[in-house]
Amino acid sequence: MKYSKIAIGSIIGVVFLLLWIKMVNWSEFLYYWHNFNVKRALFFSLFYILAYVVRSLRWRIILKPVYRMSIKESISYFYSGLLINYLIPVRAGEISKSLILKNKNSVPISRSLPSVFIDKLCDLFPILVVLIMIPLINVTLSKLLIWVISALLAIFLLFWAFFLLIILKKNKSIEFFNVLTKIFPARYRERISLFFTNFLHGMEIMQGRRTDYLRLYSLTLIAVFLEVFYVYSVFVSFGAEVTYWQILFGYTLMNLTYILPTPPAQLGSNQFMWVVIFSFALQIDKDLTSAAVTFSHLLTSIIIFAAGFISLFLIRLNFSEIVSFSKNAKLTQEE
Repeated sequence: MKYSKIAIGSIIGVVFLLLWIKMVNWSEFLYYWHNFNVKRALFFSLFYILAYVVRSLRWRIILKPVYRMSIKESISYFYSGLLINYLIPVRAGEISKSLILKNKNSVPISRSLPSVFIDKLCDLFPILVVLIMIPLINVTLSKLLIWVISALLAIFLLFWAFFLLIILKKNKSIEFFNVLTKIFPARYRERISLFFTNFLHGMEIMQGRRTDYLRLYSLTLIAVFLEVFYVYSVFVSFGAEVTYWQILFGYTLMNLTYILPTPPAQLGSNQFMWVVIFSFALQIDKDLTSAAVTFSHLLTSIIIFAAGFISLFLIRLNFSEIVSFSKNAKLTQEE
């Protein structure tokens, strides 16, 4: 099943890549590289690195009642998961963070996985910023862009409804999931039921933590603003005449699309979606946008690989071990 998802993701990536290649005027694309201020873009890439450091600290706050991670652990585990997510388009990186916690710190998966779910839920919060900004900046709402925004808003509302249902109607939720376990073979039902019950109890991790909610939302916005500084600098380095607020809208929306299934290394989907959002919606030259996404994708790939492997070294895991965790994990088995 996982291999079929990888194959489907790869096919989607190739389709997007071909569509992007047809959009680009390659002589114009190369023209923008001649006057590119690479030093400026490289300097502001530090903001991109810091954005994920901030997100790792956000996850650390969520997980606090279950396990008190050190800052070094939170950054290392987070970047390790980011590397896996980048390579395997089935969100294995999210699961791998819980698997690392289990293997390194003996934290049961069903207790840590809710923190990962809530952390991803926080990443959906900026969709509200996007909606607020639509009337404030010059945006062309094409049918495709409307579909993307609507899909992301629907996912945001669905996840929040799921979260609130579990918090407010925990017993009913447990009964519902116990009914669902009947679709599994009888020998696995008890184990699966126990996992879901523990998971649903674990979703109460944020209950009564009003101050922490404010901290989570604040860190989410800080991470977004930092990342946008990097993307804005890339566009300006290629000569684009844009405002920070335009890039804030475009990249926030672009970042939200990462919750959807993506091909390995986001190859193809990144290029296509940047052109759709920044060129068709924000009227930035598509060839300049294509040059910007090519550079940004290459640089961020290097950053993710470097930070990911450094993180694995710091927590004394090799890459094959963490991929093995993600592929062979039995989430219902708590040892």
